[in-house]
Amino acid sequence: MKFTIITLAPALAALVSGTPQQANTIPSEASIANETVPPFHFPNGTSPPWAGHSGGCAPVPVPIAAASSVALSTSALAVGVAAAVAFSLEMKKQWGLDGLFDAWRPGPPRSPGLTTPSTELLFIHINQMDLLELMTFWVLVTLAISRPSPVERQAENCSLDYFNGIVPDGVRIERVQHVTTGFFVETGNIGYPTFPTGLPELCAVILNNVTTNYRFGMFLPDDWNSRLLTIGSYSFLGGINWLDMGVGVKYGGATLSTDTGHISGSGDITWANTTQKQVNWAYQALQGSIYLGKLLTETYYGQKITYSYFSGCSTGGRQGLKHIQLDPDVFDGALIGAPSWDTKHLMPWLSKLAMWNLPESASPSLNDVGLFSRLQAEVLKQCDSLDGVKDNIISLPSACRQQFDITKIRCDVSSNKTYCWSRAQIQTAAKIYADYVMSDGQLVYKGSEYGSELDWETYLLPAVANDNSQNVRRNFDGQYERYFMEYGTGWQTTLYNDSVVRDAEARDEKIVQATADQFDLGTFRNRGKIIMYGGLADNVVPVQHTTYYYNRTIEAMGDVSDFFRYLQVPGMRHCWGTPDNVKAPWMIGGAGQSVQRPPYASAWSVPLGFNDSRHDALLALMDWVEKGQEVSQIIASEFNFTDSTLQNIVLYRQRPLCVYPKTAKWNGRGNENDAMSWSCN
Repeated sequence: MKFTIITLAPALAALVSGTPQQANTIPSEASIANETVPPFHFPNGTSPPWAGHSGGCAPVPVPIAAASSVALSTSALAVGVAAAVAFSLEMKKQWGLDGLFDAWRPGPPRSPGLTTPSTELLFIHINQMDLLELMTFWVLVTLAISRPSPVERQAENCSLDYFNGIVPDGVRIERVQHVTTGFFVETGNIGYPTFPTGLPELCAVILNNVTTNYRFGMFLPDDWNSRLLTIGSYSFLGGINWLDMGVGVKYGGATLSTDTGHISGSGDITWANTTQKQVNWAYQALQGSIYLGKLLTETYYGQKITYSYFSGCSTGGRQGLKHIQLDPDVFDGALIGAPSWDTKHLMPWLSKLAMWNLPESASPSLNDVGLFSRLQAEVLKQCDSLDGVKDNIISLPSACRQQFDITKIRCDVSSNKTYCWSRAQIQTAAKIYADYVMSDGQLVYKGSEYGSELDWETYLLPAVANDNSQNVRRNFDGQYERYFMEYGTGWQTTLYNDSVVRDAEARDEKIVQATADQFDLGTFRNRGKIIMYGGLADNVVPVQHTTYYYNRTIEAMGDVSDFFRYLQVPGMRHCWGTPDNVKAPWMIGGAGQSVQRPPYASAWSVPLGFNDSRHDALLALMDWVEKGQEVSQIIASEFNFTDSTLQNIVLYRQRPLCVYPKTAKWNGRGNENDAMSWSCN
């Protein structure tokens, strides 16, 4: 009997839960295709009550309503047993059995190789039971359908008392909320002030590690698919990234994000006035959040996490690479966007840019967005068609680098004097395009890419209004040196020299450890997959330095295509978006991308039904990890708005993103905006 009940388990689960079970295949040497299942009759010749169903087979009628998921009481159990006895006797009578414990045995098994539905296997097993087995079976059915459903059990656990009972010492539960309205808000989160909508029913939890002073949040969906998705942060922002968590939870997994140990808005590093805060931002807050988040997830659901994923861009991309290097077992797959992985060199490079652009009133200064537009227009004019298509997208910036003539934007007698460039400004731009190399020959940071000019304003335009600090540009200028490197608040960009690089290296390597510059990922290779991407129009984290990381990994490991794929996104700016005069396809389900287009805060994946692994890089990563389906390309999408309120869109353009170093090539015949007209070379 034990064998009978065990073999019934999958089909019983299907009846109780309502979820379909995969068909069971009887092993054979030959398969028989297109066999019709004959109608079933009892041995006495009568048809069962469900006769007439397709294939002559249907689930066994359960005498207790499966829809009622209430706690089982003693009286309910008694009723269930009585019903089981009565129903079992009736079935024995229908089957034409004479003895009380006799068992009718069906004829020979069906033809070998035939695929048999689980519900039919259930009925065959029931036919083979004697009365005692049938009684036991129906008691089990009664027990199963009387238990609270998984959703109800999760809702019951979503309480402050429950989580207080499972967290370790040193962790305080700040908030627990069972979200049933599709909307969640955390007040005071200035780093991430936009919150998700359209959420599935879930448990939202905020925890505080009071020992090292960082917080993190979790979304634990009532309907969980056994995955955990860790969400990355942006820049030096302080706060829990609920918006991206809200996108992630719609893939069915639990999600988590940390505030990295502080609360701050954009462009602010003044919070980094203690070593612990710096280390929290660098890695420790996320490391602890992942460890505790995994523990809470498995305890809450009562089962193991099957797959652990990561998705992040910019600082989030750095976080993903950093934690793969710290603990190769932490993720099964990571989607890494535009990673600011080289903190100890990126931040000095930003100060070097500012120094090249000083003083603001002098002729070398690039202090007007119109200058960047003029330069980008010239880049498009000279380099747009190098890939064979004139579409306002720079797809081959390396070819542009070899032949671009920047002197074409210089002022002359016939020039429009508004945005023509002086000789000194041209020299400043040439420095920005070039790699930053110190006098001893050491590479500090790769230069800006051709096609990224509209992103130059991020670091080069003057400071925002009401910021009177000397020589402070729009973002970060000098703050890293003042706070992370402890130069003090009086340090000015005009004091910059190459010794800053040496100091940044020493501080990061010995204390902060934010930089993710381990290139040999051999241990992670044995278990995980990485998809990394970067926009060719990105100058916040110049794409050349993203490519540099990938190339250094190949130098350290040889061919990495078995676990690491890198995609360059022509025309995409930092993490998402494209200039209005470029309209390049960029949306691939990367971190932060879905919420940039309608329905915005309630979005997920790629809109208009492109939520599949051909168009969504996170789904492609999951298929690679879980099914072994290698990633050869991802189709990127761009959309047009159809109304002035920017609430409705239509598809405008799609194009394949190829695994580096391959690039997409137009076939010369088809619609240039159709991905089918392009192939990877």
